[in-house]
Amino acid sequence: MLTLRTPRLVLDAPRESDIPAVLAACQDERTQRWVPLPNPYTRESAEFFVRSYCPHGLASRQYTVWALRREPVAPLVGVAEVRRDEHAGSASLGCWLEPGSRGQGLMHEALEAVVAHALDPDGLGFERLRWEYLPGNEESRRLAEGVGFAFEDAEPHRVLFHGEERTALVGVLLRGDGAADR
Repeated sequence: MLTLRTPRLVLDAPRESDIPAVLAACQDERTQRWVPLPNPYTRESAEFFVRSYCPHGLASRQYTVWALRREPVAPLVGVAEVRRDEHAGSASLGCWLEPGSRGQGLMHEALEAVVAHALDPDGLGFERLRWEYLPGNEESRRLAEGVGFAFEDAEPHRVLFHGEERTALVGVLLRGDGAADR
């Protein structure tokens, strides 16, 4: 797994020592409200995420999960994920940030690096990225738009989220879009 670096962050693989931080972040009410996580989120959930889910994504080449850290040996403060989707050359992005790190521009900084790597022909090589958000989570939409996703032509579609059908919108970012080429 390629380690990505930004001015304030190191993005690398989640590790065993991150389990307590994953557990705490994924029990947060706001994270639970907008991210499709098990509820309740238990220590076993965090162990599965770090020990099984993340390594499986890399091994299967279906998705990559980066831990966001302020320093190489620091605990994670969030995650960003790029997941292949059903269309050739296309992937979806997802992310979450622990509550104490919100409002500092860290996720924007991390996603700029992840998007650039995902769309780089010498990186993950995707031609198209998707960002799905649930209306009401305007922070998610602003974050996506801040790194170049466009929602102008987004058509609502139905998704199953925490056991109920909800309406979601999908933004798209293509390789060659100005924002993606930063």
